[in-house]
Amino acid sequence: MKSGAFRELMDKIEAIEKHICRMEPEKSPLQEIWLDNEVVCAYLKISKRTLQRYRSNGVIIYSLIGRKTYYTISEIKRLLEEKRIQRSSGSLDELDAKGLMTLPKD
Repeated sequence: MKSGAFRELMDKIEAIEKHICRMEPEKSPLQEIWLDNEVVCAYLKISKRTLQRYRSNGVIIYSLIGRKTYYTISEIKRLLEEKRIQRSSGSLDELDAKGLMTLPKD
C-alpha cells in the first residue's frame, strides 16, 4: 500500500473513531464490568425467577453466552434508577413507627 493511500485510510479511521466517541460518552471501566445471574440476584435481593421475568418482559438488558447470562453494572444502575420510588417524610416516619426502619435522632 502506498504511503498516500495508507494516510488516507488512517484519516478515515480516525474520523470514524471521533464520530463514535461523540455519539457514545465515555463510561467508567467499573460501569462495564459484567455480572452473572447469581451476583445480580444477590445484589438486588431477588430470586432467579424474578430476574428471568425481568429479562422476558424486556425490563433489563442482558447478554447470553452459551447458557450463562450476564448484565453490566450500568444496566443494573439504570434498572434501579428507573424503578426508584420517591417517598415523603411521612412515609419514613410511618416505617420508623412500625419499627421497620430507624431514623437518626436530631
